[in-house]
Amino acid sequence: MTRIKICGITNLDDALLAVECGAHALGFIFVPNTPRYVGDKSESMQIPALLPPFASKVAVCRKIEEIPAQSIPLFDCFQIYSFDNATVPPEGKIIIYAYRIRDESSLEDIRLTVGNAHALLLDAWNPDKLGGAGLTFNWELASEIKLRFGKPVILAGGLTPENVREAVERVRPYAVDVSSGVESEPGRKDPAKVRAFCEAVRRANG
Repeated sequence: MTRIKICGITNLDDALLAVECGAHALGFIFVPNTPRYVGDKSESMQIPALLPPFASKVAVCRKIEEIPAQSIPLFDCFQIYSFDNATVPPEGKIIIYAYRIRDESSLEDIRLTVGNAHALLLDAWNPDKLGGAGLTFNWELASEIKLRFGKPVILAGGLTPENVREAVERVRPYAVDVSSGVESEPGRKDPAKVRAFCEAVRRANG
């Protein structure tokens, strides 16, 4: 069964909507100077404690050291973009290495660094943004990465209610990740799009 992560959560209403619609995980952005950044907003840091059981909370950052120490206990998983084989997650936490896939050369990048990752998030390459750019990449590479490295694959990059069913059926990833594809504006989710996205994944799961 492919699971669902709704990323770029900035407010409680969107968080509760995502869980109600069937999201298994919610992502909170700790990358400064991005439109969904919540790292300096105390009201946003109250959201994880208000979520129901079994909804995983994911902190998204360049590296774990950028997360305020007082915020680390709030999260179950850490999705990071800057890492190496020596990267160690906080005790008891899941660590997700996020790769921006450019072409087949990206597989070598993964081979060299995959070491301690519990899971791999695959996003589209963009020279200006770590994620949330709304761009897709070659899903055949995602399938190859899943087979080659034996780690759970989280498929991201340009997913929408219109294309996510095809993505799930072609790649069969552990999870799919969406942010801009279900928004009415950066940082604000569109309820109809969130519902449609989750329903499309359910249909693909059969």
